Amino acid sequence: MAKASSSFVLPIIFLVMFALVEENMGCMAVLGSCGVITDCSGACKSRFGQDTLSRCDRDGGDGTCICSYPCLTDNLHM
Repeated sequence: MAKASSSFVLPIIFLVMFALVEENMGCMAVLGSCGVITDCSGACKSRFGQDTLSRCDRDGGDGTCICSYPCLTDNLHM
């Protein structure tokens, strides 16, 4: 009996893990240069909502304003 119950533990762990990962995944958008957009955080929040995280990716030059926000979909997460 112990062997039968332990064979179910690993698949259950993976199912729970994938369900949590899918819930937490979001969308990303690039707004433009941080030199042109002086307030990257404000621009992201005004465009995608208050739950948006923003950062200026300093990849050379002025950098790029990147927004991370929750995806707006009609799909149910199961």
